[in-house]
Amino acid sequence: MIIIAFFVLVYNSAAPASGLSYSVLVRTDRDAYVAGEYVEISGFVTDRGNVSVSTFVEIAVFTPENASLLTDATHSNSEGYFFTILSLPSNASLGVYLVVAAAEGSAAYSTFRVALNSITCGVNASIVHVPDAPVLVYGDAYPARRVEVRLEFSQNDGDWRAIASIYANSSGHYGYDWTAPGDNGNYSIRASLEGVASSPAHLRVFLKESTVIWLSLTSPSVYVGKAIQVEGALSSTSRNATITIQYRSSQGTSLNHTVRASPEGAFSDTYKPDVEGIWTISASWPGDALNLPAISMGVQLTVGPPPPTMLFLSVVAVEDAAVLALLAWQISKKRKASRH
Repeated sequence: MIIIAFFVLVYNSAAPASGLSYSVLVRTDRDAYVAGEYVEISGFVTDRGNVSVSTFVEIAVFTPENASLLTDATHSNSEGYFFTILSLPSNASLGVYLVVAAAEGSAAYSTFRVALNSITCGVNASIVHVPDAPVLVYGDAYPARRVEVRLEFSQNDGDWRAIASIYANSSGHYGYDWTAPGDNGNYSIRASLEGVASSPAHLRVFLKESTVIWLSLTSPSVYVGKAIQVEGALSSTSRNATITIQYRSSQGTSLNHTVRASPEGAFSDTYKPDVEGIWTISASWPGDALNLPAISMGVQLTVGPPPPTMLFLSVVAVEDAAVLALLAWQISKKRKASRH
């Protein structure tokens, strides 16, 4: 490039005739800046054996119009490192700038860009059902740097309202978990930095409906091994919902049955308790995209011991008959004795 050649030629004319040849590396702390910011210029100087060199270093910066913006002289330290700062004018031209560093007849160059602020904004979902997981609002600031970002939202094309003020990281990226308002509607979300706003991202919010489950028993009590009928209903716009019915004994053990509700929300189940005591039966539903979950109140069921068997009843009947016969014989005997 003409500028580099000119700079090196001028520098060589002033350099001592030492015969040394160095390797120079130069860089800036970022790839792009806005007018008025500081540019950190640094680099390293090594000799032919890749050994760090402490030497005189001259640095120049040229604008997109090839005008000289900076001419600076510094000295690399014992580790070969050198550093200087350029303050960009507030009216700095937009475009690509050239940085040249030279030492003992060797030169290197780097570039950076001066640009206008810009920022993007997006969301990780176009439809949200509240309450659900937060909405991730994300984007990138350019030029990339750690900078304050203001997030705002508008509902149904109304006024813009603040969400939060956050910071983009050194790479210009930002992200924020936003809990959408609990109102149905169309939302726009935008990001802004230093007075520059992004194009809005759009989001549709649906508020989930409340649901209720009712549960009843065909009988409040039953004996062990006897089936009990459970009936219930779900008030929801969901069709053919999956209902979980939990049977919990007084001993703390529990068993879940899964049943399918009818399109109208009705459901039923049958269960045979195997342990005496007070059982608690409840029903639950996890909800869906449009409805909140629901759980019923627990309904108590008293479970008693099983009834006597037929064999037991037969034995009792025989014993009762024998007792009655004995009583009849004793009464007959007393009557005969009284006649004499």
